[in-house]
Amino acid sequence: MIYRSLFIATIPVVFLFAPVSKAQTVPTAPGARAALIVANEEKADIGTIAPDPLRKKSRFHGNGIRVARSQKKQFLVLSAGVYAAGLADMHQTLFVRRYSWWYEKDPLARPMVRLPAPAYYATGLALATGLNWLSWKMGHSRKWHRFAPIPQLLAIAGNTYGFKSNRHQSY
Repeated sequence: MIYRSLFIATIPVVFLFAPVSKAQTVPTAPGARAALIVANEEKADIGTIAPDPLRKKSRFHGNGIRVARSQKKQFLVLSAGVYAAGLADMHQTLFVRRYSWWYEKDPLARPMVRLPAPAYYATGLALATGLNWLSWKMGHSRKWHRFAPIPQLLAIAGNTYGFKSNRHQSY
């Protein structure tokens, strides 16, 4: 019963790894590509090189600096983890806050605990979305892309600690 909310929160993660169909980019006929290359070579002048239409785009800018590359799957999995851990912590906090012996130890979360349940969930999800946005922006930065998963990992760790500490206090 306790792990039901965690199980429900992990269901969207399963859909992230569903196979995605892509359009065909290579000609199906075996001689079609060779004919395409020969046609391009005939049109090209001696001083120019014909562009290969099947070649992928370069990851370099014109000045030779590599473009920062974010890891989309890692970001999506960590985002789902942030939302799952946050929802589990919020659900457990709402469950135990009705007891007279319970109090919030986290000074950042203390003002939000007094909110009604819908406002508490909305505020928590807005904070998780802001944290994911920060991590997304860091992932696309040239300077900070290596540290992009750290805010999400810290949020997952903090919310997991809050969930576990609230769960053990209720028995």
